[in-house]
Amino acid sequence: MNKMKKLMAMLLSCLLVLSLAFPFGPIEVEAANKQISDIAKSNSKYKAAKWAVDKDYMQLYGGNKFQSGTLVMEWQMLQFLAKLDSNYHFNTNNKDMLYEYYSELNIPLYGADNPSKRNANISRGHFARLYAAVNGLDLSEVQAVQYLYMNEITTGTSGKRTFEDYKPTRNINRGDMAVFMYRINQQGKMAIEGLSSAPTGKDNNKITLPTNFIESKDGTVTIPTKPGKNPDDKTTRPDVYKAVKDIKVAKEELTANGLDSSLITINLRDSYGNDISYDESLAFKVTSVAGAKVSETNTSTSGQSTVVYTDGPQLNVYVTAPALTKSVVDTIRFEMVNPTEKYHTYKNQVIEVSMRYVPKAELRITYEVFDPEQTEWNGGTVDPGVKPLPALPQGVVGTTTVPYTPNGIITITDYDEDIKVMTGSKWESYTTSDGKLTQGQVTSKEIQYGNADLKLEGQIISVWLFEQILDYMIEGPKDESSWGGLGNAKVMYTVNNEGRATYDLQGVMSEEDTVPFNSMLHAVIIYLTGKFLPIADQITLAHEESVEVIKAMYDRLGQIDKNLLRKDYADLIGKLEGAVSKIAVLQAGKELQQRPEGMDRYTKVIVNLVAPSGVIITDYKGTVEVSFNGKTRVVSFDTNTKDYNNNTGSRGSAVVYFDDILYGNSQVKARLIDLDPRYDKVFQGLKNTTVTQSVFSNPRFENNLCAVESEVMFVVDHSGSMKVRDAKNYTADKVKQTVKQIGANPSHVYRFSNRSNHEATDTAAIVSGIDSLLSYKNENRSTNIVSALKTAVNNFTTNQYTNKAIVLVTDGYSNSNGLDEVIRMAKEKGIAIHTVSVGSYTTVNEKLLKDISSETKGTYQNISTIENLHGSLQSIITTILCKTPTLNNSCLVGDTIFNRTDVRIEERVTILADVNTGCENVKAVRVVFISPSGDVRYDLPERGSSRFMHRPQLYEFPEFDLYVEVEFQALDESGNVIATKIHNM
Repeated sequence: MNKMKKLMAMLLSCLLVLSLAFPFGPIEVEAANKQISDIAKSNSKYKAAKWAVDKDYMQLYGGNKFQSGTLVMEWQMLQFLAKLDSNYHFNTNNKDMLYEYYSELNIPLYGADNPSKRNANISRGHFARLYAAVNGLDLSEVQAVQYLYMNEITTGTSGKRTFEDYKPTRNINRGDMAVFMYRINQQGKMAIEGLSSAPTGKDNNKITLPTNFIESKDGTVTIPTKPGKNPDDKTTRPDVYKAVKDIKVAKEELTANGLDSSLITINLRDSYGNDISYDESLAFKVTSVAGAKVSETNTSTSGQSTVVYTDGPQLNVYVTAPALTKSVVDTIRFEMVNPTEKYHTYKNQVIEVSMRYVPKAELRITYEVFDPEQTEWNGGTVDPGVKPLPALPQGVVGTTTVPYTPNGIITITDYDEDIKVMTGSKWESYTTSDGKLTQGQVTSKEIQYGNADLKLEGQIISVWLFEQILDYMIEGPKDESSWGGLGNAKVMYTVNNEGRATYDLQGVMSEEDTVPFNSMLHAVIIYLTGKFLPIADQITLAHEESVEVIKAMYDRLGQIDKNLLRKDYADLIGKLEGAVSKIAVLQAGKELQQRPEGMDRYTKVIVNLVAPSGVIITDYKGTVEVSFNGKTRVVSFDTNTKDYNNNTGSRGSAVVYFDDILYGNSQVKARLIDLDPRYDKVFQGLKNTTVTQSVFSNPRFENNLCAVESEVMFVVDHSGSMKVRDAKNYTADKVKQTVKQIGANPSHVYRFSNRSNHEATDTAAIVSGIDSLLSYKNENRSTNIVSALKTAVNNFTTNQYTNKAIVLVTDGYSNSNGLDEVIRMAKEKGIAIHTVSVGSYTTVNEKLLKDISSETKGTYQNISTIENLHGSLQSIITTILCKTPTLNNSCLVGDTIFNRTDVRIEERVTILADVNTGCENVKAVRVVFISPSGDVRYDLPERGSSRFMHRPQLYEFPEFDLYVEVEFQALDESGNVIATKIHNM
């Protein structure tokens, strides 16, 4: 039975499953006499029962009685399913055949494995699970009952809409079935899939249970810790906690939506109470009892980590809550891997941290920024959503469905590029419908490849390239050629760790294509570029993904390999670069077309309603008020912006464009206005609530004031502590932008932790265009700044006519061993070292970084957050190109000029401001308390170390409770206001 037939069979089954709950004793009654005698027309079930009888889904007993209280057996339900299934060609009275046939669809049937239960009656809970399964959801009974409520198939027995109110243990009767059937029919036809595997409740996380849905429980599940492993019981495990300085958890409670995350930082000592050096890295096995995702970076692409590494004494991990329908208390466990004698107390000891995950409704805000003056740096937080999984391939022999087993070859003989399916066959062992075990070729015309992982010799390729190769192998080349193709193509079928089908083309490349290369990656790049990639004039946006795929392969090569390919295959590498340039031009035109009329630049805000457990509501009918930069719009949740190819949006979004960009950090606010009564209970907590989201727009660099021949080396910290300060890896994009702006030839890029790793050396245009530049790698996490600088200094060219500079970006956690030698080498070669420290000036090793920059005639700057990196790099660009130290223009922005502002009410009022130590033009700080009854002003005296503080008496403030905002003003030596920052009381 092919998939379409199965779909139709299951579609009919949805109506039937509900009508099957009646014995086969009723007597066939002529249509003219189908008047129900035992149900009054005023009865709430009469309309449904009459409909079921008129449609011949149910028959009447003698005397035109419906007998709505009569129960049914499971096998009778299945028999009725078979009678309506046009694809079922066997005897409907054969119970064994019925169960063998329908068990393939994995519908939960108690009689499938236990024949004695085939005559058992069907409970209402059993029906709920079955209804979910025929709709493609594998649910446990509780979630299945909620699924019935969600689809308005039932309202419960008293309208309370709880699990108990549904009466799941009560057997279903003919009257119930008629009502359920009628309601399903009222909703129209349904696309029914069945289940891909035996039912286990694996889709429970897709169904959100309302608060107190189970009346007998509190809705909270606490996962108990093992005996003796209580995270607070330090007295029973003193050895390991003696070596733990402190444990910090950014947020102990997370929203259980699969996205919300929290940083755990553990500061450690060795087993003798000594500090751990920053050039040392220790491995810890980390586990989550509740199955939360643990990773070292907080990015959408960061995967699950089972082993994490310290940056010296500091262990940092991000924990992302799973998507849940109930609150869960979790335990995150850390255990050192193979501790040495220095860490003997860590052996067989576990450090534990407790966290709680709570399902909550959300008003989720994402955004995109379009800036026509720097389109390559536009960005935002829009999540493309999860790529759909393709159906795993299976064939049909007669009436027997045979799943294809992974790790084997499928022979493809045809494909349909419109619906993205292939026709192919695979040798399989299978059992026929009459119970015989046999082997043979099993054919399918419905092998989905549009959302599969597609490869050539192990390298990921695009759908378009995959289709071109299929066509080439099956039909032969399109030009005049003596070779007419093989009539088929071979793919190795596997399933990856996320359950996605993977098809790797085999036997495509001949010896002539591979022998000239030592690396198969080199061969694939040249083969795809030469045989399938069109010339630049013929490139369209349809080739965009294909060009990006080949370019990504090329970018992964080291510089030596690139040079070899450029030398031996200059024409083909030129062809690839021409295609890349053409795509860039086409993308610019596409952005122009898609831009809202009258907007040359914009900030696009996308709002989604998310139910507890993280499921986006796609059919919400209501409006939301969105505010940005002093403007307010009211928009509806009716825009479908889901696009997996362009990585934009989600179904059921509310989208609004603002014709403005605020560079740096700003805020957007959203508030529900018109509510959808269908979701009143789900989103009750969001009523009259304003949600705020930070928006970051990448600032533009200024036009270069000077020009000079330069050689610049970027040395970027990738230690564990730095990744905490730059979890999204903003530095990577900002360095590429800076490389392009300076235009140094050559430009060098290194990343470092405890040792240096070369990323790229080439012209500024090529280095700035490497997509994978400075991407985070899984490597040692400790820090050694001096060693990284030594490597950089030793790798400059000997050209004496270029201005040489190093740009170091780090969080400053490092030792200074060997610093004097590095400074001496840099001074001898005329290399200026510009240092940027990220984080509070009280935590970074300022002395180390200031010594490096001052001794080499470079500049030192400190930024409190990584988003302020732009200002530091702008001043470095001007300093390098003009050969004159330039003030950090981040010191013109209130967010960056103040590391900290605070107003505390004690016996006195303490007013405090810590100024960025790199902002040397700040000579004074003034504070203005803003109130409707009059402002109060103070000049804060400097207390040293860039701290300004004053402690006035409380009585100096009339009506102190009226002060909501405090404005901190930074002043230069002439008393002019440089920048301001608002501090909320």
